[in-house]
Amino acid sequence: MADLERDPRGSPAPARLNYTANRLARAFNRAAENTALANGVTLAQLLMIQVLGEGVPLSNAQLARRTFVSSQAAHIVLTELIAQGLVEYRDHPTNRRVRLARLTEAGWAVLDRCTQELVAVEDELQRRLGTAPGDSLTEILTHTADVLAGGYFGDAEAEAAAVARRRRPARGRPARRS
Repeated sequence: MADLERDPRGSPAPARLNYTANRLARAFNRAAENTALANGVTLAQLLMIQVLGEGVPLSNAQLARRTFVSSQAAHIVLTELIAQGLVEYRDHPTNRRVRLARLTEAGWAVLDRCTQELVAVEDELQRRLGTAPGDSLTEILTHTADVLAGGYFGDAEAEAAAVARRRRPARGRPARRS
């Protein structure tokens, strides 16, 4: 890139708070995904388990809103969690058309394990951050994303193990024959 001429109108994307906040969110999500996969669930499933972990049974529509996905996507994730025995439905007390989802004992156990691991990541992040490196929020978020490094904190072995866990075999599709 050294031989390419920079357009003078350009500015570094990391100088913008929205870019840095997105980078930080991706780093936190990667750390949470690693925790989820190590406990037999996906990131989307973990988010739903966390919301249900508030202890209030919720409808599919409520779960969709709370987990930032469409109703259709929430239905798919919820169906997977029910199949895994981590979530169950119960009847709504006043509306026969609505079913409410809640965690099973197995779901509570997964939530507990994931929460412990996520708290450990948060504690390690706080330890490594120490005092704020600068006065601006962008500098603080940039430093936070750098330190978190996807939840690996620079550990190449942990990153390789996490990448291996992300490789999921294809489901339901037979191999193509030539």
